[in-house]
Amino acid sequence: MLPTKLKFISAAGIACLWSASAAAQVSCGDQNTTYKVGRVDADTFSVEADFATPTSRLDVYFFPIKGRSEGQVESIKDLQAYDGNNAPISLKYVGEGGWETDSAQKAARITYQVRADHDAVDWGDGGPGKDEVATRFDNSYFFVGHAFFVIDYDWPSCPIDVVFDLPDDWVVTSPWPMNEMTATPSTPSNLARNGFAMGTDKPKSAKLGELEITWLTSANLKPVEKRITELMEIVPAEYSEFFGGAPGQKFNTYFFSDYMTDGGAFENSFAMRVAYPLSAADELVWSHTLGHETMHLWNGAGGIKGANPERTYWFTEGFTDYLTIKLMRKAGLIDDALLQQRLANILRRFEIAKRRSPNVKLADAGAKKMENWELIYGGGALTALLLDAELSAKDPTAFRRAMRDLYAHSDEPYELERLMARLNASTGGKAGELVSWIEGAPSAMEIRKRLASSGIDVTNFGFDEVYVVFPDCGKPSCAPAFLAGP
Repeated sequence: MLPTKLKFISAAGIACLWSASAAAQVSCGDQNTTYKVGRVDADTFSVEADFATPTSRLDVYFFPIKGRSEGQVESIKDLQAYDGNNAPISLKYVGEGGWETDSAQKAARITYQVRADHDAVDWGDGGPGKDEVATRFDNSYFFVGHAFFVIDYDWPSCPIDVVFDLPDDWVVTSPWPMNEMTATPSTPSNLARNGFAMGTDKPKSAKLGELEITWLTSANLKPVEKRITELMEIVPAEYSEFFGGAPGQKFNTYFFSDYMTDGGAFENSFAMRVAYPLSAADELVWSHTLGHETMHLWNGAGGIKGANPERTYWFTEGFTDYLTIKLMRKAGLIDDALLQQRLANILRRFEIAKRRSPNVKLADAGAKKMENWELIYGGGALTALLLDAELSAKDPTAFRRAMRDLYAHSDEPYELERLMARLNASTGGKAGELVSWIEGAPSAMEIRKRLASSGIDVTNFGFDEVYVVFPDCGKPSCAPAFLAGP
């Protein structure tokens, strides 16, 4: 069962971050759980599933919003369960996206239908957004696995087969390994925590070493497709070089329009909705959002992640935002003028955080993520900025080595204590010192003095007006070397 406290608490800019299933590692045997997906009509899909491990509890992602009191459950129709002898058994809906059998019975097989009717409501109206649920665009149906597949989150961490029986001209755009029309997610979590698409639209792809990058873009984003392609070809390569590796062998992205820009990151995929009609100003937002959500594949979802995500949001969100700025500048995707504005945004958020979240520790901020948004993003990013600046003053590669060390040891989720222990070990205690300093709510003047020694000139007017200037150096770029270096 997915614990209630780990259900999505999602809104603008929040990536989809679950903790992995707590199921024990066991021998998987020769038989995989298998889902067979077919098309019934224009808006309905059929699903048949045979379970390698029979279960008494099944779930889908649950986020009720206005117009759908039962959230994603309302798109699951005619769910039937059967025992190991294929005899029907009782399966009762118990609320919050969960179904249970009678205590003496376990389901070995289920059948159901999924209605692709999610666009009938606005998932972004106080909810996660359709990028974290499902949508139809052009000739494709996009779903996140947790809103399509009814599963047991306590199943063993074993592969699952998904057999797609679809019209001949349809394509499955999947982040999972594919053998013809059969996908094989590595675990139940990997099935649930990824987006996929079905339809006649053809994706584009590129190779980064062993990593295959695939993206599917809606037709009304054609005017910015060149920019999307540029970002998808450059950003993952830059991140991979920085961290010293790439997460998995496949990375899928999906782009479609909406009334606002936002994105959802998963284990090795992400989806982004782009504000439409398109504008040059909005591009500044969605380009950064794309970079931020892609970074989550390394920090926050597919690589470094928290065992208790609430305790480490300041790192997985704040450090992600700073690294997005730093590495997009290093790749030449933003200039000095925009770099200065983005750094000013970090400092402004922290000044606002001192008013909105007084006396809140970074590790405690995630318990009320939206209330402490400025502290998580602003305080976390400022910690990363200072850590990079001060480590780089002595060794230009020190900050990158610290991040690579975290990434290299991310085979299991990080408890806060283990995260800080590794950071402190690789930074000579600097990380812990900065966290304590940030939590002490330093004044704008104290922050200004600390950044000045790193070549960043800051001025404030009140708490909501911040400017960053790089002193004139007589060169095309006067940004401090660490902002565009290792």
